[in-house]
Amino acid sequence: MGKEMKKTKGMFLHCHHDILLEYCYDYDGRLRFIKTNKPENERELRLRLFKPVKGKLPATVIKAREALDKAWEALDKAGKAYNKAWEAYDKAREALDKATEALDKAWEAYDKAGEAYDKAWEAYNKAREALNKAREALDKAREAYDKAREAYDKAWEAYDKAIKDNMPAIEELHRKECPNCPWDGKTIFKDKQ
Repeated sequence: MGKEMKKTKGMFLHCHHDILLEYCYDYDGRLRFIKTNKPENERELRLRLFKPVKGKLPATVIKAREALDKAWEALDKAGKAYNKAWEAYDKAREALDKATEALDKAWEAYDKAGEAYDKAWEAYNKAREALNKAREALDKAREAYDKAREAYDKAWEAYDKAIKDNMPAIEELHRKECPNCPWDGKTIFKDKQ
């Protein structure tokens, strides 16, 4: 029999003192945080109780968690697209500001340099068009981000509901996997209520 691999992310018991079951993205990081940032008198209990779920969770909890993860990926992707659109918008705005300055200067020198004015006006119109396109892209990216955020929020609600609806099964699994645990339904520390 080979050595069992250590689980580094997934559903864990007692990742935090006041949450029975939650998804942990970085087991080693959480361990380091507990060991360095939590009060010394809490560390032993926290470290003993913080462990991956080994048994089978209710299917609705698993499905809700998967939906939440997909919604997060979509939200993250939309957020990155929104940030890129915002950067493009800022660049277009800077170009418009520069073109506006050039237009103002050319306007002042119009009598002496009508051609410069025409070129500056052309640059201004191009910059304005670029700004308008960047604004449209920004608006679309924001709309996509808002939709992804809404989907993520709904997935989070579904995940939260799945946890609540299946709490008896989760608590039964917890009793099997975490014997002699001081969890009282709210915390592992009686003085933190």
